[in-house]
Amino acid sequence: MINYGFLIKSFVALFTIIDPIGGAPFFLSITAGYTTEERKKIAFKATLTAFITLSLFLWIGQNILSLFQISIYSFKIAGGVLLFLTAIEMLFGKMRQVKSSPEETTKGVTKEDVSIVPLGIPYLAGPGAITTVIILGENSDPLGKFMLLLILFFICSFTYFVFCRATKIFALLGELGTKALIRILGLLLATIAIEYIIHGIKEAFS
Repeated sequence: MINYGFLIKSFVALFTIIDPIGGAPFFLSITAGYTTEERKKIAFKATLTAFITLSLFLWIGQNILSLFQISIYSFKIAGGVLLFLTAIEMLFGKMRQVKSSPEETTKGVTKEDVSIVPLGIPYLAGPGAITTVIILGENSDPLGKFMLLLILFFICSFTYFVFCRATKIFALLGELGTKALIRILGLLLATIAIEYIIHGIKEAFS
């Protein structure tokens, strides 16, 4: 049976942490000097990289934790803290260093292809997104994981759409509009992060 409430919460969590709208200014800055067609190719490769990476962690994330003998409740607490730090940065309008460090961005810009690093990884498929899919996958049966895969596909496709039209969208929202939207998403992410931490603590002491 499909748990629609869980899927809605999963969509909000993944959409917020991947953050297609907030990523538009970053995409424009890192692809400055590229043509429109080149930007479309970069956007496609970046979103495809993110989708493949997150899909792999969705299906084999539990095996990776088992390999390193990491309990899921410890991962939930650590992941919740990481997501909360990202949410705080979003709420205060700071640079998303949890997703991509300045050094990674600089190295990425100096390469010919910026689609995989730093755009695909770690900006889109960063530690926060990977943490989220592993935690969501832990609570899902095969059907649930397939539905999560569809959610990932939709979000990555939407991200591609936003990046391809980043100039128009950023002009439409403006700097203030973009910051306001990012802060709203940051608040939602903070509540989800606290929920992960509470669940992890409950499981640890159960």
